[in-house]
Amino acid sequence: MKAFFAMVKTALRQQMQYRSAMLAGVFTQLVFGLIYIMVFLAFYRGGNTDSGMTAAQAVSYVWISQATYRMMPWSGIREIDAMMRDGRIAFELARPQDIYGLWFARSMAMRTAPLLLNTPVLLTIALTLMPKDMRLVLDVPMLPLGVLSLTLGMLVSAAMTTILTGTYFWTISGAGINKFLPMIGSFCAGNILPLAFFPEAVQMVMRALPFASMLDAPLRILVGMTDARQALYVIALQAMWLVLLTVIGKCVLRAGVRKCMVQGG
Repeated sequence: MKAFFAMVKTALRQQMQYRSAMLAGVFTQLVFGLIYIMVFLAFYRGGNTDSGMTAAQAVSYVWISQATYRMMPWSGIREIDAMMRDGRIAFELARPQDIYGLWFARSMAMRTAPLLLNTPVLLTIALTLMPKDMRLVLDVPMLPLGVLSLTLGMLVSAAMTTILTGTYFWTISGAGINKFLPMIGSFCAGNILPLAFFPEAVQMVMRALPFASMLDAPLRILVGMTDARQALYVIALQAMWLVLLTVIGKCVLRAGVRKCMVQGG
């Protein structure tokens, strides 16, 4: 466990070197957030409000989704993809640490580092500088459960990132799955359109998938769309997916390491 946290710390420091890019991301997400919000407000002002989500909740949902945009598993660990092609993966596999714990720690750092810079800045702007109808409003009594759910969402995302990385053992390049799965995952997580806007039967299916546990689940708690009982159910579902994805990830990496063959020297 000590080695795991040391790897998280090291990988986090590596990710934090790109501060300028991360701060530029704040401006990008701010602009996209405003565009989404203006579209949603026009939707609500047009009288189309049968979605189970109020206008204020939709605005808050957008702000938090933009602030946590980089938390989604947009790709596997690209460094590992390069190692697969040039043979350096042999050195990676020779490390004395558990390979799953090692890659999971890197995945956690990839998902955590952008949040440490982007999220506080963007949420502060959304809370204090926006017009009243565009301002972020949080359900304060549900904040502890919301933060717990957001943490679990990050862990589920890291577990999915580790599985994505494990698929590199079977591919010539990780570019294909890095483009396909994140696109599907972003849609199913509510990052493009809140799941509350889908038909109820579709919502039930999408919220049962692991992608909703990464983003939609914590956002619904934070904006006040669930009571305490529903929030605990959501958190239990996230915990279930975390355990299941961890088991799948370990199996994928074990099978990949077993078949891995490095040629040359």
